[in-house]
Amino acid sequence: MAVDVGNRILATKASIDFSTKNQVKRQLGANISDADDQLRFNGDVDCKISLDFVLQTNLLNERFLFDSYHNTGQNSMSFEIGGNQYQSCFIDSFSLTVRPFEPVMGSVTFSSYNPDSAFPGGFIDDGVNDDLNTTDIIYGHTCLLSGAGTVVASDIINDFSYNKTYSRTPIYTLGSQQATSQIVDGVEVDVNVQSTGLSQIIDFSGNKLSSDFGVALRDVDGSAITYSSSNFDLIVNSGAHVVAEGYSVDGGGTLVTKATIKEVIL
Repeated sequence: MAVDVGNRILATKASIDFSTKNQVKRQLGANISDADDQLRFNGDVDCKISLDFVLQTNLLNERFLFDSYHNTGQNSMSFEIGGNQYQSCFIDSFSLTVRPFEPVMGSVTFSSYNPDSAFPGGFIDDGVNDDLNTTDIIYGHTCLLSGAGTVVASDIINDFSYNKTYSRTPIYTLGSQQATSQIVDGVEVDVNVQSTGLSQIIDFSGNKLSSDFGVALRDVDGSAITYSSSNFDLIVNSGAHVVAEGYSVDGGGTLVTKATIKEVIL
């Protein structure tokens, strides 16, 4: 499994889902009696590719996480999955979860506008063990936390998730069943953090961050995920808003607080 004929993605799960764009034919005063003429189809087949993967630093497989690589979701990529080729793939969203003493796990979803219609021939690759170097895997306890005091009252953070969503409009032209181009409509980031305290309770407009907040991804040797001399870190910039907060406690347990931060990129 590879992106743009690159190195393998160490995926723990892969799924490809096809769905048609259909609409039930209903006419005034007419029954739907023809079993072969019940639906009309008003668009191309949707193909969604979803992957769960382990985050590493030594491979170029995570370059699809960089906005500089796909131009904030505007440029397409290709996938090879089970021997099949999926072309014109655009990133829809990705999420990364950071927890202490666990590998940083990611999930990503793409839309393919030129998918392979054949059934995958197989997912076995004898060379995948060559990439399973545990020193290159990023763990939560080796990452660096910054700016936590602007969101929560304590640096005791035990769960951090980063979600980035890209929305776009495909452009279809006469004479072509497949989309010929894409218009990026928006890019948004949502960060959910769990801790043991809140810095302050939000008001009707939320709290605006006065400084950057997030996690710098590092492996046990202190190496980061790098593409074109840029590090990939899970950071929301100053000016982002804390839009939701909550706290709870169980009998015999400690206070648990949660906060959600939203940043609009585009």
